[in-house]
Amino acid sequence: MSLEDVVAVYERARAEGLRVARIHSGDPALWGGTQEQVDRCAAIGIATEIVPGVSAFSAVAALARRELTIPEVAQSVVLTRLGGGKTPMPPGEEVREFARHGTTMAIFLSAARSGQLVRELLEGGYPTDTPVVVAYQATWPEELIVKCTVGTLEETVKEHKLWKHTLFLVGPALDAHGTRSHLYHPGHFHGYRKADPEARKALRSRGAST
Repeated sequence: MSLEDVVAVYERARAEGLRVARIHSGDPALWGGTQEQVDRCAAIGIATEIVPGVSAFSAVAALARRELTIPEVAQSVVLTRLGGGKTPMPPGEEVREFARHGTTMAIFLSAARSGQLVRELLEGGYPTDTPVVVAYQATWPEELIVKCTVGTLEETVKEHKLWKHTLFLVGPALDAHGTRSHLYHPGHFHGYRKADPEARKALRSRGAST
């Protein structure tokens, strides 16, 4: 259905006093074509409510048993896709530009051009041994979760004949160990817990020296 076809259903439902539930895969806030529907409904006086979903990148992180923001390794997550698809990328939003941050990236809609993806990741500064999680049809019965590196990403995609319904998680956080969050450190305090004085001193001393 085109947008016009979908809106026609909305208008018919309004005329008949019905409610419409439009189901989107993943989280409708990401590549869901949601805004154009909401805007069109607002223009014709149809009230809407958006119920958030679970994005594929969150589902894949859980399946891979990995946290994407590891203390001292990565504290940001970039959600993007490779340029050259159906929707043009705005200037400055190329994968190679985001890769310069060196943090965790979740890359959607890019399996069909895995060679280009690898080139841009390398051009952006990721070493070839940077860990990658490749997820095909995550949370579906036939899901496939494979771990590889930036250097072996293209061959992994081709080996499994992946070209759609595939998400890549990329970054050093995907195999990082040995760091510790301050949140659960005995030297950290918050509204429900007092800090241990000695642990607090040690934590502050460590922060000043790094």
